[in-house]
Amino acid sequence: GISRLKRVMLIGDHHQLPPVVKNRAFQKYGHLDQSLYARFVRLRTPTTDLNLQGRARPDIADLYSWRYKDLGNLANVLTESRYRNANAGLTYDYQFIDVEDFDGKGETQPTPYFYQNLGEAEYCVALFMYMRLMGYPASKISILSTYNGQKALIRDVVRQRCAWNPLFGEPNKITTVDRFQGQQNDFIIVSLVRTNHIGHLRDVRRLIVTMSRARFGLYVFGRFSIFENCFELTPVFSRFAKRPRQLSLELNEKLGTERKAGTAASPTVARDLHHMWALVQDKMKSQFQEAAKAVAAGGETAGAGPALVPG
Repeated sequence: GISRLKRVMLIGDHHQLPPVVKNRAFQKYGHLDQSLYARFVRLRTPTTDLNLQGRARPDIADLYSWRYKDLGNLANVLTESRYRNANAGLTYDYQFIDVEDFDGKGETQPTPYFYQNLGEAEYCVALFMYMRLMGYPASKISILSTYNGQKALIRDVVRQRCAWNPLFGEPNKITTVDRFQGQQNDFIIVSLVRTNHIGHLRDVRRLIVTMSRARFGLYVFGRFSIFENCFELTPVFSRFAKRPRQLSLELNEKLGTERKAGTAASPTVARDLHHMWALVQDKMKSQFQEAAKAVAAGGETAGAGPALVPG
């Protein structure tokens, strides 16, 4: 039959990750790591650039807007209260948390190229549990890592710490940055894993994907000194450097706070992982005590909760 096709419209983002080609010869000499979309852009096929974003808070969008020409914000992210109000219990809407060696170890490789970092995994899960205690729905929180080994480790920590407890449950997703491309969530917790070398985060496209998954809160755990001097990453890490590199919490807040984004109330700094776990345990104890009082007032008894201090 006669084709009636008159126009083909492609919508995409060539600033994000390309196809994965495991054969380096095909990748290098066949250019199979270049998508058809990227090829059209390279050959200067006429394009229309979208120059307004309506996904994320403007502060979070600043982490990746430099990569897109004249990228601005739609009216909704400037006027709606959910974008203008702060994240309850968290001083900042985005923050890089510097993680030192945990029990004398940073990145490890149980098997070649299977990178893991126990300190970062524990820290990510501790923040998830803290956010659940604050009342954030588990479905609105995802934990991402830049390596498969760390993804597996975080899943193990979640199973051990909180998956069995309905008070916490599991995050919406625990996966790699590459697998999460094209998806988003309200709150993203990221583990960068590496403490000896930058690794494949040097690819700016992977960095852009990492920074652009969150709508309301982005909390990145890593070794700042490894990434701050990498020229390719400077536009992002220069912004991270303007904020404290210890997790800043607002312990007395409740979900639905009217505090405005970019302001602080009475911040408490988590000095390190052990301090963070202590804060989480204190928060849980206080909630159990409040629940016990409410139950006692109703003539019933309350049970005790599990301990959260890391072993």
